[in-house]
Amino acid sequence: MKVLGIDPGNYSTGFCIMSSQGSAYRVETSGVIKAKKRPENLKLIFEELGKLIQTHLPEEIALESAFYGKNPQSLLRLGEVRGVVLLLSSIYQIPVFEYTPQKVKNSITGYGWSRKDDILLMVNKVLGLKTDSYDEADAVAVAFCHLSSRRLKIG
Repeated sequence: MKVLGIDPGNYSTGFCIMSSQGSAYRVETSGVIKAKKRPENLKLIFEELGKLIQTHLPEEIALESAFYGKNPQSLLRLGEVRGVVLLLSSIYQIPVFEYTPQKVKNSITGYGWSRKDDILLMVNKVLGLKTDSYDEADAVAVAFCHLSSRRLKIG
């Protein structure tokens, strides 16, 4: 099974292509798509995620679900990025699975209210990465959450 994990962000969208075979997980690639201004950021995110899909052929997309934040404008912009992901899902006919931030955190750290530093530490430790990007670590955690959830449901 291969999944594209996405941590949607207004100007910094984390991504991860992760595969699993049984209980073994492998990060094929991960990183961050950075954009400076709107609406060009949506085009860049669309193009870069499209290239990832075409290159790695994920079977599913795992997406961190939106949550209410302090800034309504940020939430609206986050919805725009999520719309780009849903459009890609439709174009490439790849199902999308959404996970709450608490479920993602719980899957990688064992605690649903973990801090960003804890997620970064566990992603690097558990999956052998060497990233210092919170957005990248969150995308890896989303992919891990999805694959481990599927494994528990199937096997």
